Amino acid sequence: MKLSGAIAELFEGPIDVIGDVHGESEALFSLLARLGYDESARHPDHRRLVFLGDLIDRGPDSPTVLRRVASWVEAGRAQCLLGNHELNALRDDPDKRRGGEGWWYGRDDARYPSVRVNLEEKRRSFLPFLAARPVALESEHLRIVHACWHEPSIKQMRGEPEALAAFRQHDTIARADLQAKRLAAQQEVAGAGISLSDETAEVPPLPLRSAYDEANQMSNPVRILTSGIERSTRGKPFYASNKWRLVRRIPWWREYTSDVPVIFGHYWRRYERPHPAGETAHPADLFGDDPPDRWLGNTMCVDYSVGYRFSERQERTHGDSPRDSRYCLAALQVPEWRVVFDDGRAPFQLGAPPQDRR
Repeated sequence: MKLSGAIAELFEGPIDVIGDVHGESEALFSLLARLGYDESARHPDHRRLVFLGDLIDRGPDSPTVLRRVASWVEAGRAQCLLGNHELNALRDDPDKRRGGEGWWYGRDDARYPSVRVNLEEKRRSFLPFLAARPVALESEHLRIVHACWHEPSIKQMRGEPEALAAFRQHDTIARADLQAKRLAAQQEVAGAGISLSDETAEVPPLPLRSAYDEANQMSNPVRILTSGIERSTRGKPFYASNKWRLVRRIPWWREYTSDVPVIFGHYWRRYERPHPAGETAHPADLFGDDPPDRWLGNTMCVDYSVGYRFSERQERTHGDSPRDSRYCLAALQVPEWRVVFDDGRAPFQLGAPPQDRR
């Protein structure tokens, strides 16, 4: 079995595929207990774990999550994909100051309080572990990716030994091709006299910045596989994750036609229907009226937004009453096709993938 390289082979046998953890260590340990694993990720029925990526950021203890998952991968009891948050960590650029990443650079972040990384452990252990993660796992009957199964990008990554090196190579090539668009975009934003990190700014359409952002996203296969296909908002900017966005993710799964099912995370699904009564949908929500307990064509997203629990803790800190979380960590059990949650809420029984029912 090919367990290394940017595209690696998926474990054989029964697995539990776990969605984006985002530093929520207690949710992770609770979920594993409900699935029947001990503290060393051993299972009496010899099941194994597959993590979809985005282990880190936003939650209270990313170092513990990384440390434990790395030990389970090393022991052969787990596989773990590279998510967009791990890719950002590997690029290791403290000047970006993305929300929820302060722990990785040893600084405090009032909005996302977290255990900070030990810088020696980061250098010695965490960076090598993340650098060795694949961007996709596959078998004859199942595909697993963090954000998007995009066949042209998968083809580009086959045979690549390491995702970060491939990312940098494609970015270097794209940088020269996109230089004119980048300069035009910078001038357009400067001319508007705004900062895209200012939530109160009145942001005009900015078509040049939108065109650059889309071209930049779609120029790199690693970026596509870890953060998805993105297209222009067509003059309708929206604010998300600390900046104004001129491109939006698209629901690629609606155009996926392969007979091989795909499991993915990344997209902040909800346990309840996407739009509770009286609540306006956020522009980043891609699920529309799709029920949370159903296949999305021949694909399944198992990110049920546990990364938003930081906001609920803030509400309680400011005097709001404690309440059950609206957000949860999930695992999709294969081949049972059953979704289990960390806090004991009712599981979802999906049934076999649609293509298997024909």
